[in-house]
Parts: sequence; structure tokens; C-alpha cells
Amino acid sequence: MPGEKDRHQDDDTQQNSVGLNEPRREPVRKSNQATLSPVQPAVTTTQTAPGPFLSSALRARLEVRPIGTQTGFRELAALHRRTWKNLDVEEKRVHMILWPLALHFGLYEFRPGEARKRPRLIGAFWARSLADAPLTLGHLYPASLFRGLDAGDVWEFGGMVIEPDYQGKGLVKMMSETAKLFLFSRRPKLIITNPVEALYDLYRQFGLKAVGNRPIAHPHAYNVKVWLMYGDFEKLAQPYFM
Repeated sequence: MPGEKDRHQDDDTQQNSVGLNEPRREPVRKSNQATLSPVQPAVTTTQTAPGPFLSSALRARLEVRPIGTQTGFRELAALHRRTWKNLDVEEKRVHMILWPLALHFGLYEFRPGEARKRPRLIGAFWARSLADAPLTLGHLYPASLFRGLDAGDVWEFGGMVIEPDYQGKGLVKMMSETAKLFLFSRRPKLIITNPVEALYDLYRQFGLKAVGNRPIAHPHAYNVKVWLMYGDFEKLAQPYFM
């Protein structure tokens, strides 16, 4: 038989089921957090996926290589024509005859997936010593500039050309760095060069000085004016030996 206590619990249950008043209960306390700061809807943020990783092997790169073959000279001549065509310049044959007497450096573009194709020549310059070949415009410089120098101490730089439609970066910087490395390997005492008018400021930033205050007509090319510029290698190299 159920005990007295159990009967009272059953009576309370029956009373509640028939709609009688329920026993008094303590109200449920709301949390302070719900009262002070209502629940904010979750904010969904969309993360931007990082760009695809591009290996260095899949990027175009530039390399400097010497030009000494007939194929290389044909490519160089074509590059000169494309570059100088925009300046309405035409080289005389005597100028091109001097080409093989200089050391030519070409900047080639290597594209990914074209390992078996010949790289494109997009820039070039040459250098030659007075001991190895005649200087193109050396006779136009004042004689006092060469006083006390041997033929092997004088080097001429020239022939800087850049592909007109090249869209990459770092070409001029690489050409200048290559020229510097070459100069440090030869250590000439005097450098002469004959930049066209458009390149005058660039050469002046290298520390070269000009003969006179205006460019002159190039004796071996039509419709072009150049500056007669020179530099003392020891003075130009001083910043690198600090």
C-alpha cells in the first residue's frame, strides 16, 4: 500500500490536472547577460582565397649571354632596326662592320614552357677596348682626355638597344648591373660612351660626364644625335669600395 506521503503527492497531481491553482513557484531569473546585451545574429564573413602560388620555374626570366654567332648577330641587327626605326635612324655600313670587333652582350627572355625554343633577344650592348678595335667616336674627344693612357686602358661602351614592345621590368637595371660587372673584371682607366639624346639622363645618373653642352650628329648613323660622355673608372668605382 502506498504511504501517506505518496497519497498527498497523487492528490496534488490530480488537482493540477483539473485546472486548480498550482502551488506558488519562484519566477525564473533572467541572466544579466541576456538583459544587458541581446543576442546578436552571427555575422558571416567571406574570406578571400589567396592567389595561386606561382613557382619561379613558371615565370619568365632574363639572362645575359654573350653574342658571338651569326644567328646572334642577325637577331641583333633586327633588334637594332626595330629599336632605331622609332627614332628614324639608319646605320651606315661602316658602323656595322665594327660590330664583330666588340664584345656583345645580349639580354634574353626565357619563357616557361619554351625550354627548347631559342629565347628572344630583348636588349643588348657592346664593349670594346682601344687595344682590340678602333673606337667608334674616339677621334671626336679632346686629345687631352687620353694623355698618359695605354690603348688597353680605354674602353668604349655602346649599342644599347631595348625591344620596343617589351613589357617586363628590370631590363635596364640588369643591363647596367651587367656593365658594372664587366667593368670591374676589366678595370679600365677611362670609359667613353655615346648615348642617344633620350638616354642622356640615364648615363648621367651613372656618374658619366659630357664633353660640351649639346649632342652631336652621329658620323656613322643617319638622323641621330649622341652625347660624347666619359668617366674615370676609379672615381666611378669608389662607392663600391667604401
